[in-house]
Amino acid sequence: MSGFTVRETRVGLVVALGGLVAVLDATIVAVAFPELMRAFDTGVTGGQWVTTAYTLALVATMPLAAALAGRWGARPVYVAALCTFAVASLWAGAAGDFGSLIAARAGQGLAGGLITTVGMRIAFGAVDPARRARMTAYTGLPLLIGPVLGPIVGGLLLDAGSWRSLFLVTAAPALAAALGALRWVPKGPAAQERFRPDVISSFLLVPGVVLVTYALSAEGTEGVARLALLGSGGALVAAFVRRSLVHPRPLLQVRLLRDRVFARNAAVLALYAAPYFGSTLLMPTYVQVLRSDGALQTALLMIPGALGMGLTVQVAARVLERLGATAVVGTGLALALLHGVVTVIVLRPDTPYGVLALIGVLRGVATGAVMMPTMAAATRRLHGSDLASGSSILPLVSTIANGIGTAAVSALFAGLIAWHLPAGSLSSLERLHGPVRAAAVANAVDALRETQSATLLLILLALVVRLHGQRRNLTARSVRAEPGRKR
Repeated sequence: MSGFTVRETRVGLVVALGGLVAVLDATIVAVAFPELMRAFDTGVTGGQWVTTAYTLALVATMPLAAALAGRWGARPVYVAALCTFAVASLWAGAAGDFGSLIAARAGQGLAGGLITTVGMRIAFGAVDPARRARMTAYTGLPLLIGPVLGPIVGGLLLDAGSWRSLFLVTAAPALAAALGALRWVPKGPAAQERFRPDVISSFLLVPGVVLVTYALSAEGTEGVARLALLGSGGALVAAFVRRSLVHPRPLLQVRLLRDRVFARNAAVLALYAAPYFGSTLLMPTYVQVLRSDGALQTALLMIPGALGMGLTVQVAARVLERLGATAVVGTGLALALLHGVVTVIVLRPDTPYGVLALIGVLRGVATGAVMMPTMAAATRRLHGSDLASGSSILPLVSTIANGIGTAAVSALFAGLIAWHLPAGSLSSLERLHGPVRAAAVANAVDALRETQSATLLLILLALVVRLHGQRRNLTARSVRAEPGRKR
């Protein structure tokens, strides 16, 4: 790509390939969600742990990324994470029961947390701050290739063979990225001090997020018990934040959240990531369970949106430097709202797939204009250790929102299914036929539409936060520019 040296281009491509591994894994699993529920005889809230176990494991290693890279160097940590991901992928493909699969997914997540955060640090550290927004053209490549390639490969493998092949296929690109990093990513400066991680912080953050996620997703949990789990988890997360603010060597520089620009972008990222990732399980369920079509049909339905997202990331990387974050991200959030409203209006048991594919383009364009541009805008003013921590905090925020959003949306959908279906589960549809099944499917689609409607509230709040920040900036500029005004 123009504007980069050969060295910077190679670094960008290596990071893109590493990111592609994680995106491939996520998109393939999304396609396989209904099949995994059938294979292991689990419901929506149980099956979602295939995704949630991965995202919660990401939370465990993301705070350690900056410290690990600072002690042993970004390249060794990046290579080790990619190799670990490959081994965990092989383990997932060979899993003999649901517990083993969840454990293997957690292993992938432990490695994926380092791949994401250290990869971003490598990419942004390879160029000067003024060109970090443009570097998202590379870091955003996985968003162009992965969501297109992943569903197609996943659909073909799932329809032709077993779900096991979906995990085995990600091992090869992980090893290829590790070899590319060894060859092209610079070693970086040597470590000057011993690695002393704040272990207590890890034992506060990870259990806290796990408790909150479990409280949102656990079936059969009484209201008082659910509130107790939420309160305990929230207290642990709050204790993590407090300790990080006062500890002399925190895992993450949480103080960065005191900066209005960084905090505002982090809030927008969380508010968008929760409903976006949380609702990714809805469309595969609609296609494969409610309409009884194959995984390949799900994949084909996802491609237009994936193309829209990937192409938008490439355009947004350039437009962001000229128009600013509010114009780009605000437009993306508005399009996300439009997508949700239109989906709720048109979604029926027999909605043409072509219509849903066109609507999906809106979602893809919206995501391309929100996720990476928000991260680039948040880190634009950061340098040195602050950049390292910021590059870890933002993916961590997105990942926590991912896990909590997936659990919350799955629980809401399962609750609405229980409300709308007399039998109370999606598996009951397989035993129904004729007009009885048609009526049950219509009720299930109503539950899906209501779930989609609920996610729009968070997207609307993200738009309010984004625009409110811009209004504050404009007000501050006008005060400074007013002649004779006392300060």
